[in-house]
Parts: sequence; C-alpha cells; structure tokens
Amino acid sequence: MENFVGSPRVLFQCCYFLAFLLIFCVVLYKSIKRGYHLRSVLLMMTTISLFTVLGSRLFTVPVEDWITAINSHSQNFNNRSAIGGLFFGFLGLLVSQRIFGFGRFILNLYAWICPIALGIIKLGCFFNGCCYGIPSNGMWSVQYTKGTHAHFNHWSAGQIAPEALASLSVHPVQLYESVLLVLIGYLVWKTHKKWQKALSALLFGLSLFFMMRFGIEFFRDPTGSQFSTLYYAGLRSYQWSMLAYGMIAGSVLWFYESYKGSDWLRGRENSPFLHADFMYIVVISVCLYSFRNLFSTYELLVIWVKFFPAIVLSVYYLYTENRLKPYRMAISVVLVMPLFVFAQTIPTHKTAIKTYHRVDVGGSFGDFANTVRYNPQQGDCGTVYDSEDYRQTYNVGGLGYSYIKEKNNKSLRLGANVHGGMVKSTNLTNNNTEKDFVFGVNPFVTYDGKWLGGGVGFQLGSLRVNKHQFYDATNIEDAQKEYVFLPEVHARFGPKKYVDIDYNYGFLFPSPYPTIYHRSSIGSSFGLSPDYSLRYGYIWNLETSYLSLETLITKNMGVRLMYIFKEHYREHNTGPGLLEDEVGGKFLFSVNYRFGESIGQAKAKD
Repeated sequence: MENFVGSPRVLFQCCYFLAFLLIFCVVLYKSIKRGYHLRSVLLMMTTISLFTVLGSRLFTVPVEDWITAINSHSQNFNNRSAIGGLFFGFLGLLVSQRIFGFGRFILNLYAWICPIALGIIKLGCFFNGCCYGIPSNGMWSVQYTKGTHAHFNHWSAGQIAPEALASLSVHPVQLYESVLLVLIGYLVWKTHKKWQKALSALLFGLSLFFMMRFGIEFFRDPTGSQFSTLYYAGLRSYQWSMLAYGMIAGSVLWFYESYKGSDWLRGRENSPFLHADFMYIVVISVCLYSFRNLFSTYELLVIWVKFFPAIVLSVYYLYTENRLKPYRMAISVVLVMPLFVFAQTIPTHKTAIKTYHRVDVGGSFGDFANTVRYNPQQGDCGTVYDSEDYRQTYNVGGLGYSYIKEKNNKSLRLGANVHGGMVKSTNLTNNNTEKDFVFGVNPFVTYDGKWLGGGVGFQLGSLRVNKHQFYDATNIEDAQKEYVFLPEVHARFGPKKYVDIDYNYGFLFPSPYPTIYHRSSIGSSFGLSPDYSLRYGYIWNLETSYLSLETLITKNMGVRLMYIFKEHYREHNTGPGLLEDEVGGKFLFSVNYRFGESIGQAKAKD
C-alpha cells in the first residue's frame, strides 16, 4: 500500500488540532453538566495543554540545549515526543488539581480521553511518515514518498536507489499504535468506577500505555526514533525504559489501592477564589511569552483556543462581581497582558500583492422564542391578551467560495455563499410542531482599506426573519412571511490591525438568518494580519451580546467561532418571562481553506 498523500504535514497538523479539540469538547461538556466554574475549567485545560506541548518539545532536546531551544525558532528543534507530552501533561493536571481543586471526576475523565486523543495524533504521524515501522512484505505494509522521514533515511542508508520515488515497504506501526491507544482509552473508561482512589484510573492508563510502547517498539524502525539506539541484552535502551516505567506505574497503582489511609488527592470541585484565576492568567501569560519561540502556530492555537475564553469569562466575572468593583481598573490593566503576549506569539506573513481562492464550510445552530397575542380584552390596567408561546430551533449549513486580492493594507473580496437548513417551530401550549426548509444564495463584494472598509450583497431564496418577540394583529404577517430577497451591507472604521468597529446588516457566513442579522462589534487583530481577530459585539434585534474568534490553524486553513449569549425575554413587555428557560445561546462555526495562491510585487511609485 502506497501512502502518497498530498500535504502530509498539513494532515498531521489537522490530526494534532483535532486531538486537542476532542479533549476540549468532552471536558467542557462534562464540566458544564457538573456545574463547574467554566473559567477555572478553561484555565485548567490551558495549563494541561501548555505543559503537554512544552513536554513534547523539550523531551527531544538534551537538557544542556534547553536554553538554546527556548530562544530559537521552532523549526530549529522540531521533533516531538508523546512520552514527554504525557509526563509534562500529567504534571500539569496535578498542578491544576492542587490549585483549582477538581476531584476524581476530572482525573478519571482525562485518564480515558487522553489515550484516544493521542491515537488521533498517531493517525497524523502515519500520514506524515514519522516514527515509521521496520521493513515488511505484508500486504498491509506501506511505502512513503520522497520528502518523508522514511524515504530520506532509507535513501541515506543506501537501502533504496537514488532515483527511487518511494521508501521500502514498512509496517504501518502508527496505525497499530492508534488502534491500541483507543483500546486503552476504552479499557480505562470501562474500569474507572471499579477503583477506590482518585488517581487509580490515571495510573492504570499509564501502566497500559508504557507496556504498549514497550511492545510496539519491536515493530518500529530505530532510525525513525529521536531517542538513543543503544542496545542492552538485545533491546534498545528506550524499550527498557518503557518496561521499567510500566512496572513502576503498576507497582505504584497496587500500593496506592492497597493503602488504607485517606486519599492523597481531595477535590473541592470548584475554584477557591476569583483572584486566584487572575493571578493564574498572569503566570500562564509569562510562560507563553517565555516559550513563544519554541512553539509552532498550531501548537499555540491548541493553547489559545482555551486561554482566550478563560480570559473573557474572567473579565465578565470581574465586571459582574460587586466585591471586585474597587479593583476593576487595576485588574483590567493586568488582563491586557495576555493580549500583548498573543500578538507576540503568532507569526505574520507580509507580501506586496497576493491573490488566492477561498472555500468556506460551516454551520449555525440555536433557538429563539416568540409570543403570539390574541383575543384582546379590557383589563384593570388596560388591554390584556390571551397568548401562546413558541420555541423556534434552527440548524443551517453553508458552503462559500470567494476570490481575494490583497495589496499592502488593502483587500478586495468577491464571492458567493449558499446555505440551507431547517427551522422547527414548537407551540409550547399544545406541543404541535411545524418544520420549514430555508435556503438562500448570497453573492457579495467587500473592500477593506487601512482605516475604512465596506461591502454590499444580497440574499436570494426562501428566508425567515425573526423580527419581534411579540406578535399580534399589528405585525402577525412578519411571523408568517417568507422573504425572497433581502439586501445586506457591511461598514468598518478603524485600523483593523489594532482596533476597529463595524456595523453589519446581514453579512454572516453561513447565514445571518433567521435571527443574527443586525449587529455591530469592536475587535482587534492585536498587531497581526486580518486572518486573526477577536471581537465583542451586540445583536440589536436580539438585545444580546456575542463573542467571535477568527484564526489560522495552518498557512492555508482557518477557523471562525462565534457564540451568541442567551437573550432575555420579557413577559408582555413588563418583566422576565417564562421563555427564559426555553432557549439558550447560539453557536456558529466555519472552516475555510485557501488555495491557488499567487504572490507578486507591487509596482514602485515614482
């Protein structure tokens, strides 16, 4: 089997990001169900990700070269080690546990989800051709193309001809390891409730992992490893170390479970004090700044995707917690520090003229509620109504294409999007449900300069627009109307690289409809390119705020996330309504891929 995949490094980076994203989603979901403070959960995940990435890099560098590696560009020391990431990540988990007090539930969660995530990364190793297997003639063996580690090492050793386009056939050892890691995750999940102590599931998983690595090394080519190739009694020193670690972890597990005293770790199940979170944010910022040269862009991304929401939630609590009111100004200045660090850790790419094509795919999900009032009657304080409440749930997906031309600080974008989805309406009085299919085509054009930007477009199709919370005889037509044509407009003022404000009517991928169409925001690229952005805004028709984050994962692939906070509903315009419990926040995401890039030089001005 030939493994001649295109862009193997991009596939590795995608698998790497997906592995951390899996942990992020599972831990966040489980923590929300347990009622944990999300700011502390996010800071815990940030710490573990930081330690894991740092350990995976430093573990492959001799200790005497650590200072050099930290001060050098990430490409100068670009090896990674799952063992190093595991050791440092375990340390980060213990540090977080001591600071934030999360108990056995979080420890058990990481014990089974981490092996599965590591199995996903090993799929990326398979595509990338690193840590490959020994030669094999089996029908399941694989060959790697020129430019991979396997091909280069086989060529430099004289095992293949100089003109050979493929390596020798080798064991797909990364796939073996991926399957075994998923199996370890399953075994730990299946048995985690049977242990008596908080750390037992983690120790059990560690012992299985080390014994698995001891066995898998029999199928891995030593030249594909960055560790010592010295042999003792027929085994590499690395194998002996894996066997020793596995036996130590198993022995500690046996003693730990047999020990009759109280458990070593006790959880408080939540963050102790809010000010501890602010201090912790500063410490993490200093660490990120110190190691910024060692990390690659996608490694920084898996850290910042957790750190940014933690900062935002901390700011939210700062301005809603009355006891912190005297300290708000001072703490706000401190919280600017992570944004400065962010601007220093993401590389920028400057070109005079660049044109490329872009494809977007994404989805928008959420719900909203309406009240229909009818049968007006004279009451003690004026007109009263009978009413029925409706909960509307929407799921919309979209696909877009655009052509972009960038020249210095100016950008022209021409494109079109298509979207489609369902809007389900449920009468909360009698539980009757109706579904409507919505779709639209959206051509648009935007122009962005250094200080000003704007755009126009329109939506054409079968569209629904949520204009009001309350409907009665005066506006009931709006609730039932299907729109065929809707214009949209975008305007921006300010240097986007630093801080700008914008206004949008429409202009949202995959679709601003039925309910996110009228909004404005303030945001910044923190001194980077427009491909990076953090924005806070307000949706005027919903009377609620939102956060959005846009960033590049690789040179060609980017993501955008947007969360709309839960809006407040009123009961007949007089006070809080029962509909508050029927709806939640809204979420929008998209992934984009850039291709066909062409770079030229701008003509010099006389």
